[in-house]
Amino acid sequence: MRSLFLEEVSDLSDISLMKKDLECQCTDIHGMIFYTKLKKLKNLNKRSFLRPSFTLIELIIVIIIIGILAYSLTFKFAPNNIQAAADKLINDLRYTQSLALKDDKYYPYPENNSSIEQNRSKYWFKQWWQLRFKISHGNYLYSIFSDSPSETISSNFNLQPSAREYAINPLSAKYASSVSSSGTYSYGDYNLSKYNIKLIIRPNGNPYDSTHTTPALVFMFDNYGNIFTDEGTNGDAGDINPLDKNERPLVTNTINIKLCIDNPCNYSKERCVQINITPSGYIFKSNCQ
Repeated sequence: MRSLFLEEVSDLSDISLMKKDLECQCTDIHGMIFYTKLKKLKNLNKRSFLRPSFTLIELIIVIIIIGILAYSLTFKFAPNNIQAAADKLINDLRYTQSLALKDDKYYPYPENNSSIEQNRSKYWFKQWWQLRFKISHGNYLYSIFSDSPSETISSNFNLQPSAREYAINPLSAKYASSVSSSGTYSYGDYNLSKYNIKLIIRPNGNPYDSTHTTPALVFMFDNYGNIFTDEGTNGDAGDINPLDKNERPLVTNTINIKLCIDNPCNYSKERCVQINITPSGYIFKSNCQ
C-alpha cells in the first residue's frame, strides 16, 4: 500500500515537473517571438531614419522645376502698363457715363431771375457729365466734371472747371482730376503718362499731342445714354441747340481712340491698345487696327 502511494506521489511530481517545463518552454517561445518582433521593428526604424528623403538628382530636378514655375508666374503677372492704362480709362469713362445716367440736367423752369438760374435753364445741355483730356507739361491728364453756369459771362461754361464742378473719385473721395497736387485732388490718378503713354490717336485717326490739342478730346454723356464728342462753344454765344451736330457731334457709329507707348505709334499688340465706344454706350478694349 505504501509503495503504491509512493508511486502515485512520484507520478504527481513528474507531472508537476513536466508542467513547469512546459511553462518554461512557453515563456521562452513568447520571449523569442517578442524579441524577434522588437528586433525587426528596430531594424525598420533604423533603416527609415538612415534612408535619405531625396537623392541629389531628385533635389536638383525639384529646384529646376520651382525655378521654371517662379519665372513663368513672374512673367505672367508682371504689370502691363498699357493694358493698365486702358483699364483705368475705360473704368473712368463708365463712371462718367453712370453719373450722367443718374443726373437729368434738363431744367426748363429757373427758380428765379438770377444769371445762374437763367443760364442753368437755357444751357442745361452744356452741363452733361464729361471726361475731358488735357496736355500739361507733356503729361496726358484728364478730368471728370459737369460744367456749370456762373454769374459772369466771361466764366460761364468756360471749360475750365472749378472744384465744385468735378466729380468725386469714389475710391479716394477726392476730386476726379489731376490738375492740382493739392490734397483734395486725386493727383496722379488721372494721368495716363504715368503708364508711359506717349501718344493718343483721336477717333478720326489724327494724333492728340502737345502740337495738336484742338479740337478738344472730349466724351460727353447725357442721361439717355447718348454720347457726344464735345461740349460746344466756350461760353453761351448763341449755342442754344442741344443737338447741334457741329457743336456737339453725336456718336452714331463705333468710334475709338488708341493709347500708344511710342510716338509715332507702333500698332503692335504690346505697344498699342484701342478703346472702342459704341453708340449704345458699350466701352471695351481691343488690339489696335
